[in-house]
Amino acid sequence: MGGGTARIIALALALGLAGQAASAARVVDPASARQAITGPAIVSVDAELSALASERRVTDLAARLDLIAHDRTISDVAQEWLLDRGLHSLARLEPTARARETVLRLTSRRPIVYTRIDPDHGDRATPLYDAGTTARFVLRNWERNAARGAAHADLAAGRTTVVEQFSVRATDDGFDPVRAGIADAFRAAAPVLLRPQRLAIIETIGLGRRVDELALILAERLADAELFDLVFGLADGPVALTAVPAVTRTLDPPRAFGRLSIASRRAEIASAAVLEIGRLAKSDAASRQFLFDALEQPDIGPSAAAALAALGDTAVAAELGRRLAGTRSEESRRMVVLALRLDASAGAREELRRFAASKQGSAELQRDVRQWLDR
Repeated sequence: MGGGTARIIALALALGLAGQAASAARVVDPASARQAITGPAIVSVDAELSALASERRVTDLAARLDLIAHDRTISDVAQEWLLDRGLHSLARLEPTARARETVLRLTSRRPIVYTRIDPDHGDRATPLYDAGTTARFVLRNWERNAARGAAHADLAAGRTTVVEQFSVRATDDGFDPVRAGIADAFRAAAPVLLRPQRLAIIETIGLGRRVDELALILAERLADAELFDLVFGLADGPVALTAVPAVTRTLDPPRAFGRLSIASRRAEIASAAVLEIGRLAKSDAASRQFLFDALEQPDIGPSAAAALAALGDTAVAAELGRRLAGTRSEESRRMVVLALRLDASAGAREELRRFAASKQGSAELQRDVRQWLDR
């Protein structure tokens, strides 16, 4: 992982290794492309690449790709196809120095074969194969695999420095292969290897360092309610959102409800948390009561209405009808009516008929309900 994949790729691009001039690019139709890769000679080369990969002859496979990249006897379509196939094979193998050199050279290779996508989706050309992009993927994959192996060794030895390494690699630029590899190791590790990392993760995330993904992995693997609370409270939005369905998969309904009720107080994941509570409400009385009470809260009321409606339960419809008849708040009426309208059951429709007959509520709400019943 020395220096990082990004710097290696940048160096290759700067040197312009193996680049083709843009003027060499051409557009081919799919039928012609298929014909170019199904000839006996190309099929034979592809079989050779597959054999080298299956025998794990990484250096030989890389050397063969070097030859293919400069073989003018192979058509451009077949050349790009073979490079793409060979690179994907290399991605699954342990790299050698020679293989790294080959892949590094190929990172700056530009697409030279294009095809036109469906005109209904925009009449423009798109690369048929892109060996340069595939080569960059291979380098990232190798770096990810190396990070996974190193992290596995750290976990086996009980070293918590892996948590620090994960946090310092945090970036807003998107995917980081080292962080991905460390997360892979955590997901694959036995719970007994993960428990020693728990305190380090709690302390690190408490300091505002980005180890959210590791916290969520441990929360799931260890069925740890406290870690779920930590994720819902402090993790970045996307990770906290991922934790919403995870908590119901991991914990029993009463404990899952407790965590989700906390999550419902965080605006960016509140709706998802309330809808997930709806899944628990099928069998958990506390979850069902939470949804009824949440109808009175403007921020999560619509989500609670949808969750109650999704139950399709006659007892729920009856309780909603009782609340609709008893409330004096127009906002409460509207929220209960929403829940009944979203419920397709006969019981919900009957409760709306009773409300329409009662002539309670504003003229506007009564009109809306009658129009809906007349459909």
